[in-house]
Amino acid sequence: MTEVIRLYDRMILMLALVASIIVGAVFVLIVVDVSMRTAGMRPPVFSSAVSEYSLLYVTMMAAPWLVRERGHVRIDSFLTFLPGYARLFLERALIVVCVALCLTATWLSADFAIEFWRRGEIDVRSIEIPRALLFVPLVFGFFLCAVEFARLLLIGESLSAPGGDGQSPFEGEI
Repeated sequence: MTEVIRLYDRMILMLALVASIIVGAVFVLIVVDVSMRTAGMRPPVFSSAVSEYSLLYVTMMAAPWLVRERGHVRIDSFLTFLPGYARLFLERALIVVCVALCLTATWLSADFAIEFWRRGEIDVRSIEIPRALLFVPLVFGFFLCAVEFARLLLIGESLSAPGGDGQSPFEGEI
């Protein structure tokens, strides 16, 4: 079981790293596109569509890692005013809601992906791709986010920061 958890942890990290690489590649693609336009040359036709599709993939690839690192939107300012037992109860309730919402989004995204795949719909821009491929990252991303929120619930950690010390994962780092 420990090996499965290690592989899962590596997968979450790998998805975040791949998302980072894609962001860098899209940056380069946009710079090349703009530079070519400025120079009076014709840029690649696909650059706009690839940039748009990449935003969806990057977001869903990095989302589980952000949940793990507590880089998601939080309500710390509200929670700090609550007594310990109320804060703990509210955090647990919020995590359950997050798991439910992520699983609902997973279900809906999978339903759309299957339906679009069954109908053979194509998303037509400067490049053509099966429309179902726009929902596949949503299915995996939301499912992995649900797993990460459930993991917080099971190990008893806070929504605030890794280790439950109340510090943001980015505070104190330079």
